[in-house]
Amino acid sequence: MRKWVVLYTAVVMLITSSQTTAAAQGGTGGPTLKTEARTALQQQVQIWQQSLSKQPLFESWQDANPNIVPIGPGLHGWLVTLRLDNKPVGYMIIHATQDGGFALGEYGVGDRPAFDPNTLYESLVRQGFYETYADAASRKLKLERNYIHPLQAVWKWTAPEGDIYYLDAWTAEMLPIDEQQWQQQTSKLNKPLIQDNASLIKQLSAARTNRAFDPYERMPWLTKSPLTADQMKQLPLLLDRKTEIRFTAELYDESVLFVWPAVGYHQWDHNNLFVAFDQLGTRYVPLDTLSSDGRFYR
Repeated sequence: MRKWVVLYTAVVMLITSSQTTAAAQGGTGGPTLKTEARTALQQQVQIWQQSLSKQPLFESWQDANPNIVPIGPGLHGWLVTLRLDNKPVGYMIIHATQDGGFALGEYGVGDRPAFDPNTLYESLVRQGFYETYADAASRKLKLERNYIHPLQAVWKWTAPEGDIYYLDAWTAEMLPIDEQQWQQQTSKLNKPLIQDNASLIKQLSAARTNRAFDPYERMPWLTKSPLTADQMKQLPLLLDRKTEIRFTAELYDESVLFVWPAVGYHQWDHNNLFVAFDQLGTRYVPLDTLSSDGRFYR
């Protein structure tokens, strides 16, 4: 089977409308939160937002407004979209923990965040499902935001005729999979143990931002061995030296290849390392979450 490669080169397109349908905005409901728990979530969002806004890349977050909506399956987490002047400037994925706390799953900066409706509508037009952006945006689409893992995050779209499609949460490109493949992959990924990390992720102790690069200019995953466990311990140092690092992962019976260019990192308290990837903006993902499900190459 020819591998479907997720492309992360941004395509600049004219957005004809900033309006989004209720289906894309609101989801299908969320975790039932009492007032006290809802306030605690909002306060934690504010803490992480303020901490990140001190970084040069995140300056737009200082005055941004967070919009919190649930993500599934199971609706045990939330997508926080930061908006400034009614335009997205970044996002956070937050998980609920068993002890009633919150865990920062990942975050990113840019005008094309995770589960962005504008990106979705443009993709549906580009792939021939609708003729115009306005046509797609005016429909009441049956959508679910499904977030299992940073490698398995999709829009689940049930088309009017009943067919089910899975679209990447960032690019909104169609994945060549069906329900069975989705479920099989869900059981294969090494899901991280979600623990309350609010007390562990408060302040950044180190940060690095490198220039973006084309991850396909060289393809070391075809010719070289991945970084060893000992070399992975030096990942921040490699990025400090501006080494071009690529992360790859093959999913869905090797029919989908993800290739992400690593362009920096955030080092939080207690050695919590989030690796930065160039993906329609800059996306920060915990290294511990990725290391067992893919490989890093230099």
